[in-house]
Amino acid sequence: MNKAGTHGRLYITKHLWVPEKPLSRLNLKIADAIRKHMPPLPIEGEGALARFPVLREFQANHEAIKQELLDVLRVKKDIPELKYVHPRDSRISSPEWRTYVMKLWGYDVPVNSARCPRTIEVCSGVPGVHTVLFSILDPHSTIPRHRGWATGVVRLHYPLIVPRDWQRCRIEIENVTYPWREGEPLLFDDTYTHAVDNDTDDLRAVLIVDFEPRMSLLLEAFMKLRYMIVRRSEEIRTICDRAAIPT
Repeated sequence: MNKAGTHGRLYITKHLWVPEKPLSRLNLKIADAIRKHMPPLPIEGEGALARFPVLREFQANHEAIKQELLDVLRVKKDIPELKYVHPRDSRISSPEWRTYVMKLWGYDVPVNSARCPRTIEVCSGVPGVHTVLFSILDPHSTIPRHRGWATGVVRLHYPLIVPRDWQRCRIEIENVTYPWREGEPLLFDDTYTHAVDNDTDDLRAVLIVDFEPRMSLLLEAFMKLRYMIVRRSEEIRTICDRAAIPT
């Protein structure tokens, strides 16, 4: 049995692992240290589009991407819970929240991507993209407060399905609340403390895209080295294998 994602261990290869907690603490220290070199985040709506004009391509292809999401929702029951894909994240996993992974840290999930060719095409046009997924949250559901692992990247939430009572469906980032509006991008840093609450009768679905912002050459070189090491780890390969949904 592959133990990648097991609590307390991060697997570099099938048999070589490093302790998770010290690595997690180091990762968040790096995130805090480079924060001043990142774009000012969070930013939303027109501010996000002005800062990263390439994101207008999501609006231009909104209906096509949304249709692919609707196709994915037909197999929603087959999308595994996060705790089965990555057991270490069991604390924030729930049956009400599913993530349909198409790319993670640059590692493709071909069978999942094949259902969403336009989504992948548009996302591939974003410089430095390395993670693409649909985040699907059921009515009256929450995602607990947490800090993610995606250091040194900008996280895009592109809302595709937003509840009618949109003001009651929101993400809280560093103690500030942001409701989603369909087709209006929200950018933030995944390592910021954040939580989600869908206190409505409707499903919420956003496209999540992680991409690398421009930084100093030295910092970019460091982040690319880190990215290459993580991408080639057994951890990421196993997560992607577990996330695949056979046709």
